[in-house]
Amino acid sequence: MDTTRKPPDACGEVESMSDMASTTEASERLITVEEFDRMWERGNIKPDDRVELIEGRIVRREPMNAPHASIVARTMARLVHGLGDHVTIWTQLPFVASEHSKPFPDFALVKNRDDYYAGGLPVPHDVVAVVEVSDTRLRFDRGEKLRLYARVGIREYWIVNVKKKETELYRDQHELGYAARTVATKGENVAFTAFPDVLFSVDELVG
Repeated sequence: MDTTRKPPDACGEVESMSDMASTTEASERLITVEEFDRMWERGNIKPDDRVELIEGRIVRREPMNAPHASIVARTMARLVHGLGDHVTIWTQLPFVASEHSKPFPDFALVKNRDDYYAGGLPVPHDVVAVVEVSDTRLRFDRGEKLRLYARVGIREYWIVNVKKKETELYRDQHELGYAARTVATKGENVAFTAFPDVLFSVDELVG
């Protein structure tokens, strides 16, 4: 297991517009979550558009091929089996990260609530950790997504790398990123900081 500690801004690559497909032109005025929701309600955004709101921009979510879908299914099964009694596994569903961000992570471990958030979507203090399964958008997930999650207070962030079949763990959150990055490969086990006794085999996650 490769563990490295980074200076405050090191675990967050600078992203260019060419690394992501946006449904809107870049502009100085940022879109709010309220405006984004109204676009859904009015039909300006269709359910099959697969978009999310990141730092005031509407961004296309990653397309899903068979290997990607398989790892999502594997990871979901393991998370539910291992942590289903402790947290709600919020799967490819949105949470309100900030006034200008409404991401749809592959998985968010959110605190249990009797109403399953029918009264309002989770916000950062409800989120224990976030997991993204990443293939073609790896640079984005390591860059802008990572910085967003860190800035709003997500304490732990995992990226399951589809191509390399390994898991990246980001911890020691601060406002600019994560100070600690660990890469776990096949044959190794990983655990969330909040649940250190619940181990996940990288082999089981990536196949």
